[in-house]
Amino acid sequence: MESMVHIISEAYHKTLTRELFINEWAQERLSFGKPLWHFLSVQMEPNNMFNIFIPLCGIFSQEILLHLFSAFTLISTLNSFEKWIFPETRPLWFLREQFANKVVVEKPAVALESHQLSCEMTGGLPCAHSMTFTVFVLILASFFFVRCWDRSEAWRSPFCRCIMYFLIIGMVVCMWLSRLYLATEFLHQCILGSYLGIRALSTFEGNVKYLFARPRRYAVSAVCFLGGLALSVYYVKLELNIDPHWSVREAFKWCPEPTYLRHEVGPIFALVRDLGNLMGLALASPLYKLEIKQSSFWRRCRFLGVLEFVNYGLRLSTFKQSGRFVFLTYEFLRNAVHSLVLVKYVSNFY
Repeated sequence: MESMVHIISEAYHKTLTRELFINEWAQERLSFGKPLWHFLSVQMEPNNMFNIFIPLCGIFSQEILLHLFSAFTLISTLNSFEKWIFPETRPLWFLREQFANKVVVEKPAVALESHQLSCEMTGGLPCAHSMTFTVFVLILASFFFVRCWDRSEAWRSPFCRCIMYFLIIGMVVCMWLSRLYLATEFLHQCILGSYLGIRALSTFEGNVKYLFARPRRYAVSAVCFLGGLALSVYYVKLELNIDPHWSVREAFKWCPEPTYLRHEVGPIFALVRDLGNLMGLALASPLYKLEIKQSSFWRRCRFLGVLEFVNYGLRLSTFKQSGRFVFLTYEFLRNAVHSLVLVKYVSNFY
């Protein structure tokens, strides 16, 4: 048994070492696209998806908003739980640990540049950017294609389908290259992130009627269960002498400037954010009863703009200096209220 574990550990170590050369290649050959890589990693992060891009999609259709927000929240929660249960190392952490470990004889002949965006505080697998961005692009593309399909026969040709598929693949690959260039993820973490996102979205689409029909009490109970599960993982790790905050300590240990680290990218914050959004959806359940109102573009734009402006002010007013419990409680309530108003009450003003 021990020999098998040793073989697996050696194979895993060699795989990560070889993947470091992919990150090095990306930094050496893809510097021409630096503004695009920064835009994708900064602007298209999950927090901005929840607070900016998904509400923007609601300007065009309340149906898109509801479908996108519910799918995105469930899949983001899946990502956060995986990283909370088993956080995997990141390229810069792994590389610097190898050089700091005196037992390792052969050091990787790799040089990686550190960026401000490289100071992530969660595990690397699965890549949250790749997972959520893939889901976001697929849902928008499907709605857009169906709308065009109904309006024009020209969109029903195989050529248009191929163009759409190539655009989706191209955007997802660009997100992968962004994460590789900034040395925040290994290639397998990006690929698995997108794959798990596609599989999770397929499962969601296959059970969307069942999920949207759940009564409020069952939905709220499910969110409370997930909260208890996250708390149980914390105490189980303590019993097994596993550091629950391992990824945070790695980030503080190897980030070149501690001020680059943000509360908003921590594993506990990600869980609280996602559980807060889920609670908002649960309080709005059953979702199939929500009224989809038809109104003018500018009317939806005004009311969603006011909601996000208020939410932006609340985000800036987060109690970051009042202790961890106050900070997490405030963020949970803010996200719960924001998601509840976004999917249920803002449409009353259309």
